[in-house]
Amino acid sequence: MSGRYRMHAALAAATMLASPWWLAGATAQDAPAQAAEAPADADDIIVTASRRDEQLSHVPASIAALSQAKMDSQGVRDVNDIARLTPGLNFRRESRFSGSNTNIAIRGIQSTDGAATTGIYIDDVPIQSRAVGFSSANTYPKIFDLQRVEVLRGPQGTLFGAGAEGGAVRFITPQPGYDRYSGYARAEVAFTENGDPTYEAGAAVGGPIVRDVLAFRASAWFRRDGGWVDRVDANTGTVTADANSENSLAFKAAIGWRPVEGLTITPSVYYQNVKIDDTSGYWEALTDRGDTRFRNGYVQAQPQRDRYVLPSLGVDWDFGGVTLISTTSWFDRNQRETRDYTNFDAELVSPGHPYPTLPGQVATGFFGDKQHNFTQEVRLQSNGSGPFHFVIGGFYSNERQSSYQRNRDEFMDTLIRNAFNNAFGIEGFFGTGYLPDFYIYDSITRSRTRQLAGFGQVDFKPTDTLTLTAGVRVAHVKVDHAQYAIGPFAGGMIDTSGSAKETPVTPKFGISWQVTPDNLVYASVAKGFRAGGAQTRVPALCEPDVRGLGYDQSPTSYDSDSVWSYEVGTKGGFLGGALTVDASAFYIKWKNIQTSLYLPTCGSSFIANAGQATSKGFDLALQGRPSDGLTLGLVMGYTHATYDEDVHGGSGLLIFGKGDYVYRGPKLSFTLSGQYDFQLGGTSADRDGFVRFDYSYGQRGPRNNPDAFGYDPVITNGDETNIINARAGIRRDGAELSLFVNNLTNSHPELARYRLFPGSPLITNATVRPRTIGLTATYRY
Repeated sequence: MSGRYRMHAALAAATMLASPWWLAGATAQDAPAQAAEAPADADDIIVTASRRDEQLSHVPASIAALSQAKMDSQGVRDVNDIARLTPGLNFRRESRFSGSNTNIAIRGIQSTDGAATTGIYIDDVPIQSRAVGFSSANTYPKIFDLQRVEVLRGPQGTLFGAGAEGGAVRFITPQPGYDRYSGYARAEVAFTENGDPTYEAGAAVGGPIVRDVLAFRASAWFRRDGGWVDRVDANTGTVTADANSENSLAFKAAIGWRPVEGLTITPSVYYQNVKIDDTSGYWEALTDRGDTRFRNGYVQAQPQRDRYVLPSLGVDWDFGGVTLISTTSWFDRNQRETRDYTNFDAELVSPGHPYPTLPGQVATGFFGDKQHNFTQEVRLQSNGSGPFHFVIGGFYSNERQSSYQRNRDEFMDTLIRNAFNNAFGIEGFFGTGYLPDFYIYDSITRSRTRQLAGFGQVDFKPTDTLTLTAGVRVAHVKVDHAQYAIGPFAGGMIDTSGSAKETPVTPKFGISWQVTPDNLVYASVAKGFRAGGAQTRVPALCEPDVRGLGYDQSPTSYDSDSVWSYEVGTKGGFLGGALTVDASAFYIKWKNIQTSLYLPTCGSSFIANAGQATSKGFDLALQGRPSDGLTLGLVMGYTHATYDEDVHGGSGLLIFGKGDYVYRGPKLSFTLSGQYDFQLGGTSADRDGFVRFDYSYGQRGPRNNPDAFGYDPVITNGDETNIINARAGIRRDGAELSLFVNNLTNSHPELARYRLFPGSPLITNATVRPRTIGLTATYRY
């Protein structure tokens, strides 16, 4: 551990330990309204999944909601942790190159290219990305000063639109408080086995400036996740220890103004900047998983920078019987990364030989992706508790996205000449020579998606216990796409453009019955939609693979796909509230699937509409309190998503077979939790302690079809995962100090095995962070 890291860790620990608040003699009258004595799992959270405030137990839909207190108790820091604790939600990060590309799926509906299938929201603002270039990927808010996170399973096409074909993940932030001050602070220091220390500090505060008229909420947070994967330079042997460290910085500020009774105007801005120093993927040949020392052999570091700013303006005008809500936003994102193409270029020229052979050999890919999204939503919704409740509104978005890729390799000509006994060089191999300064590829891709939609949903209660729901969304979507690329890898020059437009209709129907005040049963039918789009033509080097799939040339557009989802469920409390149950079963038909077809000869891909699939399964959440102070919980999900038919390419080539898995994540996953809250002694009821554990299990990913195009026996899907986290702590008057161990058994499953080309000896992989022990201090009032 370097001296600089020791200093930071010591400062973080000193900050947490300087004030021995757990020994102070405060009285019960000093306790704030949000004191943390209750177990974190206990609350029936208020959610807004139906665009109005409702208790989670009364919403007729499958929703997982994590409150701020619950996320603190379970150590949730990013979207990986949310996926670990939410069955039905799967998140993967690739191990190739920098590891920036991600895949997020709900109930088996996943996307690796084209438009997103899972909506990502900050409050009411969508921020998901369209896969425009090879570096395009979603960004996700870090977990600090969030009121809650909602995971909406199943298509949300009526209220949330085309980006939520499989579901949505919503990050809900605290709003300014007009009648009292509130605050939240968190500090943490942690140590990872064979890795660098991790530390963080952040604070948030809000309250009235002019009581009931003007209020604010502001937060600032920084976190450094210490690296734990070493990089060994293949040319020099130099070791960069713990290279994959990550720095995250976030700010949020909101001002609330009530100029007249019933009208609230809330401008806000959210800023996040994440800097990753190197990939978390490792090379299997250089790694000893037994001693949890993970290494890669890339010649150069592969840093990433992802910055976004989200200013928005919310207007909420309560007219008594109805409320008008307007949300205006501008999402400005700039993501950059460097990728090491040394091994890729070497093996492209000499199959089976990915390692450097020339002194100083290096090849670099420079990538960038920008988003400039304007969105405007206006909706009118009814208030009160009468037999009718409605939401009606309109939505407009203009999303511009651009992606560039520039590859430089001054060794390419020499590699080609050596491989072909000097018969020819780079010009003979590719058909054209170098660009200036030894660049072999230079491209810019631009996409513009415009959407105009109208939507409405009505809930009608013919009786006090029965509710009928009907809703529909009608949208007009147009996607324009253009690419310009030049250089040897482009086969000279590519200059393509295209557009696609559609008018999708996504209805929803539901029925729910409040059998008793504590028991709800429901059924729903809903349609989800994902817009088609245009795409770039693949490089000329890929043409043999393209023709082998039955295409004269790679397509420059693809059509939309859609799902119909059928769901039944129940929510209820039993044994006087000692046991709560939330269960649902689903059956989804997915048609005209947008599918990324990998081209093994050149390592590229294109999108085609290929086949249809069925996803079926269930979600289950149980929580019980068998004795005073003891809370037990189980959340479980099962997803079985397979193709309904054989999908063939040219010459009868099998692309996917009937019964092949669409969804590569675990079919069965669950988290078993337990927490015991107890009084530490003495007479003060404000002092208490707790211990808890969370055991998360994910079944091994399904096997690939050996008869399908592109099958590689070496590339297996993710291992079974068994992760145990434990935490113990003490609370007093809104403050909490806890000791935690993440990945208690030091598990290291293989999660993302990959190689650049079939037959390559270079195999990369990814796993979870090794055992990490730390100390967290939080305070809320």
